[in-house]
Amino acid sequence: MPLQNPSFTIHFEKVISRAHQKTIFDWLAEPHLQEFWDNSQEHKDDILNFINGRKEPSNYFYGTIIYWMGIINDEPFCFILTDNLLTSQEDLSDLHRAHLSKTGKTICIDFGIGNKNYLSKGLAAPTLKAFTEFYKSQVDPSADTFIIDPEENNPRARHVYEKAGFNLVGDYAVTKGVFTGQKSFLMVKELGATRE
Repeated sequence: MPLQNPSFTIHFEKVISRAHQKTIFDWLAEPHLQEFWDNSQEHKDDILNFINGRKEPSNYFYGTIIYWMGIINDEPFCFILTDNLLTSQEDLSDLHRAHLSKTGKTICIDFGIGNKNYLSKGLAAPTLKAFTEFYKSQVDPSADTFIIDPEENNPRARHVYEKAGFNLVGDYAVTKGVFTGQKSFLMVKELGATRE
């Protein structure tokens, strides 16, 4: 179900087209996203691999990231990555392991508003809240725990994520990818079990 407000409607769709790819690559070239997002060729190759149906193996993290786009009033405005965290993943911190779902799936999220026209409009928290609800109701009802991990030097993101219902549980040092060695906050949001 899309997020509806008298002045806007937001819905989410998987990144599946070359038009999506161009929009996202343009966003990744923007300074406001480059500051906190991976702009590596490896990441871009993984996005293309996803658009092409993941026909080729990917070494980008576990090659299992799902890419989403948020659309507001028919205009793309945000970029969301999701991945299912598994206890078998070697690079999970002890902090992550302590907060994995005991009853369902744990979904890791990265979120950013790419479209500069929608920055500083108060949309990030309600969009992220709507996305977690959309994911649980429309994508995977067993997803009951969501994790997001803003960098420690991004307090604005932490504040936004708290408004979206995520709770700070600690911090950890990143051990994989372009941000290896950087400190990040770990924030967790739990949604109740689906009722029949």
